[in-house]
Amino acid sequence: MAGLMIQAVSANLNLVGSNRVYKSREKFINKALGCFMGAAIGDSMGGAVECQHYKRIRKYAGDFKDLLPFGKPISVFDPPSDGWAQRSNPGTITDDTYIRMDLLEFFVHKEAPYTAAKLADYLLKYSDFFGWWDPPLNQLKRIEKGEFPAEDAGQFMEIQGGGGGWWQPVSIMYAGNIEKASQVTADLCSIWKSGLARDILSSVVAGQSAAFKDDASIDSIVDTVLSDSGPKAKKLFERAVHIARESGSADELYNNLYQHASVSNSTHTGEYNSLEGPLPPTEEVQYTEDMCSSIAFAEQQPWALAYLVYGNADPEKTLLTAVKGGRDADSIATNTASWLGALHGLSIWPEKWIDTVQKANLVDFDLLKAGQELAETALKKGFIDV
Repeated sequence: MAGLMIQAVSANLNLVGSNRVYKSREKFINKALGCFMGAAIGDSMGGAVECQHYKRIRKYAGDFKDLLPFGKPISVFDPPSDGWAQRSNPGTITDDTYIRMDLLEFFVHKEAPYTAAKLADYLLKYSDFFGWWDPPLNQLKRIEKGEFPAEDAGQFMEIQGGGGGWWQPVSIMYAGNIEKASQVTADLCSIWKSGLARDILSSVVAGQSAAFKDDASIDSIVDTVLSDSGPKAKKLFERAVHIARESGSADELYNNLYQHASVSNSTHTGEYNSLEGPLPPTEEVQYTEDMCSSIAFAEQQPWALAYLVYGNADPEKTLLTAVKGGRDADSIATNTASWLGALHGLSIWPEKWIDTVQKANLVDFDLLKAGQELAETALKKGFIDV
């Protein structure tokens, strides 16, 4: 299916000019679909086991290699659940992908400049908010009531964590245009984020944008994330990358992340989320049969980068390690997969994974077709620099 989709996308483009232009467009489309579908695969695979200690995942799911069904005991919830999965079959997506689809529609249907006010207005007019997590939806309703302008709303958001896996449409629209991808992300996410969370998120998307460059590598993605980050965010990313490079096995990686790079939910606001305040303190995580997670970007996104480094461009090693590490596994794996998919294209993902996710969600939307439309929009609007 993956190869057929790339051919279909290419056939629909106005490929005027040299063979080099044709190949360049085809390569971009492949990378865009790799990023977009990688995010959906990571969301689905991680969603089934999110909010768990990695040892609990191993106990109930074993050494799995494919997408899992949603529901207890593999999951800590049963679907349908607001802000999570709506169905139980393997390949089902969660709120991250539902919201990402609404952001995709925004870019397809609106013109630049892309501002927080324009995004909030579009979502309030056109989204049915199916599958959304309540906190970001409630924030939009407060903007609609006039409590604060969209561009300042993040300063009043009580939950600064969560929502790290929505933003791949920005990196595709601004593929290779790294500074602009970071800036647009920072502007748009100001509806929900401020301070450290906003800084971390814009750096994540900068790294995704960098992955589209012809000479990109895992090292260049890491370098971009670090160079785009402010001092606090940079320290958090550097710590996680160091752990990944020093870990000789998945268990060693998990042990080190859980001991030295975990932060509690209480650190996603207040002084720990400021750009000048102290680093969020680490909190060694103990095994539990109950929920075990942190919505703080100070944990999630450095872990995502650590898994990218540890996986060393092996798609199964990279994504399965990210998913089996637990905690906020869907948000973590979504961005790990986005970096790798943008770097190597759709063909890096096992066709079984692509087909499972594509078919499981046709009741809501055609993910491959949506990714195609976004790639075509990016090419037409001309913001990419690859």
